[in-house]
Parts: sequence; structure tokens; C-alpha cells
Amino acid sequence: MFQAVAHNGERVMVVSSVGAIVTSEDSGNSWKRSNLPGRPALIDITACANGNFYALDSERRVWREGSDGAWVPAAIDTQENTLSIHCAPSGRLWVTASFGTLYWTDGEEAPAQWNEFSLYEDLQFTAVRFVDEQNGFALGEFGVVLASTDGGDNWEQREAIPNEFYPMAVDFLDASTGWAGGLDGVIWQTLDGARSWTRQESVTTAPIYNLHAGDEGIFAVGGSAKLVELKGGAWSVFEGAPEVLAFMRGLDTLTNGSLLVAGGGGTLAVIPLAHRTQKI
Repeated sequence: MFQAVAHNGERVMVVSSVGAIVTSEDSGNSWKRSNLPGRPALIDITACANGNFYALDSERRVWREGSDGAWVPAAIDTQENTLSIHCAPSGRLWVTASFGTLYWTDGEEAPAQWNEFSLYEDLQFTAVRFVDEQNGFALGEFGVVLASTDGGDNWEQREAIPNEFYPMAVDFLDASTGWAGGLDGVIWQTLDGARSWTRQESVTTAPIYNLHAGDEGIFAVGGSAKLVELKGGAWSVFEGAPEVLAFMRGLDTLTNGSLLVAGGGGTLAVIPLAHRTQKI
């Protein structure tokens, strides 16, 4: 079961729940598989601008690929559940966790020293997304939204997503525009930096597990092999999606102009986006 994808240039990595990492050096044209020691349950992966990849497992460990190709784990000293990992454009590495907690480090080697920010509340932060070196957002349970304008040194509360929404998928196009998806195919949009949220019309009742916003378009994947896109301000089913009976979790656009999706049953598809017109 593939859980997440990340890329840095033509180099692409996909992680699975049985400790397997599938790597492509040519934007998804060919792949090779490696297995981490002990086959940890990998739940997320991120790529930094300097070329480093970091993977997060379910046991609160962050794995970094060394120059020799070996993956080295470093545990985060916490009892909280860790949920996601994100490398900001500044190179600062973020991990979200339960009890309203965010962990971050500026170290480029296998991280051992983590800094902590916490609301000390019974909620889970599910995602951090930085759109540039200064502007970022942290979203969590009960619709909680925080924003930072100084690279994550300080955070301020923004408008909560209505109905105590649980954001299972989050991405931002810039410091103003972003989306959050969750159960029943529900997707919320902000156009003012999370100062207000508008619910968008859904085309699926399947849960939304991932969102990706970029110059190539706005896409979302979820349960029941759903792949949808935002076109002309409305969500629609993506034509040419893989016809499989499995969930989709991994989602990214590659440097060659293709869309990469990955999910259950070993599903891994690279879909060319050339010659498509895309308007948000």
C-alpha cells in the first residue's frame, strides 16, 4: 500500500506501509525498489530543495537517505503520535503530531535535535505547508488553522474551518490560496490566507486523502480510486484516471509535466498532462 510520494527534479520516491521505497531517477519512466531494515510502516515522505529526502514512519522515526544510499533513522523523543512530514523551501523540516504539537529542525543531517511548538490541546495537527521561506500554514483537528509569516518561528490563529472539520488533505498554491479535504469528499477553499473558508461543490462522497496545488493544476485523490481536479472553479472527475479498486494517497506533479498517483494494491501511475488546458 503506497502512502506518499515526493520528488526533487527527476528523482522521485514513493513510500509504502511495509517499509518499501520505490525510486525513479527519470521522472517515473523506470523504477527500482529497496526495503528499509525492519520494514517500518512508512506514512509520509518529503523532499528538500538541497536534494535530501526524509521519510516518516508510524513509530515516530524520521529516515534520511545518506550519500551511500543507506537510510538512517532518527527518533523524535515524544510520546505523541506523529502524522506527517514537510520540508519547507527554507530547508526547515516539520513533523506534525497529536496534542496540538509541531516539531521542527534546521539540521540537514539525520535529525537528532527537534524543537517543539504546542498548543497543549487535545487535537492532531495533520499537515504543515510552506509556500515560500516565510509563509506557511498548519492545519489540524476541529478545523484549527495556524499561519506563520516568519518561517515558523511564530504562529497565529486564523479562521477555523467550519463544522470542526478534520483536514485529511491540505495544500496551498500561494500565501492566499489553499484547499483542505476530508471525509465524504468535502473540500474547503480559502482565497485570503485562511481568514475565511468556502465549501466547494463535491463530485465524490469518497474521503479525500491528498491534495496537490501547482502550476499544472489542482488535483485531489481519495478512496475508491477517486482522482478529481479543479477546472474553471469547479471540481470534476479526472479523465484518464487509473481504473483500479483501491484508494489513492500519493499525489504530485513531476518536472516532466506528468501527474503521479499512488495508492493501495501497489497502484502507481504516471499520467501525462501535456496539451491540457487548466484554469483554476
